[in-house]
Amino acid sequence: MRFKVILTGVLVAAALAACGPDSASSGPGTGTGTNNAGAAASGRDGCLMGTWKVDVPDMARQAAGLMRTSGSEGSGTGNITLVFGDQMSITYDNAVIAITTPMGSGLSMKVTSTYAGTASSTDWQAKDGKLAGTMPTNTVTNKMVASVGGQEVAMPTIPFSGSLDMSKGALDYTCAGSSATLVGPVTWKLTKA
Repeated sequence: MRFKVILTGVLVAAALAACGPDSASSGPGTGTGTNNAGAAASGRDGCLMGTWKVDVPDMARQAAGLMRTSGSEGSGTGNITLVFGDQMSITYDNAVIAITTPMGSGLSMKVTSTYAGTASSTDWQAKDGKLAGTMPTNTVTNKMVASVGGQEVAMPTIPFSGSLDMSKGALDYTCAGSSATLVGPVTWKLTKA
């Protein structure tokens, strides 16, 4: 059971860490929309410029779908905001991802991760459906709590930087008008704020 608790915690963290170099995707996206001259000159897709809200409940449902146990359910609350401008920032405002997984014998396990903090990048680039750059690590906290049958279970601390992995163009994106996506193991659906 301890392994299952740890595995669920890792999957929840992966949902928010999003898009590592080994992530499978349907291929590079295309940045479309109106590019402003400054953004285009700096290698920053003008379609992304501005403030975006992440669909946290959708992320939680996708993360639950990654579980190997059928019947897992995900729920999400709080806010994750991305801002693309002179710098790119990602802010977790009490973002909560909870995954409930049936374990048999009428028991279920629930792992809840609460994220808070901000990470930013001054060297971000977005071109031809690839987002690249660097972000500092350890700027976001992740408090994880697990319970089985209503009883809290010890949960290991899993390092979480709050950063998107944008190394070597690892992160695909799409953008059109007021919607965008960041594509990875879990797709971040963005809506222009």
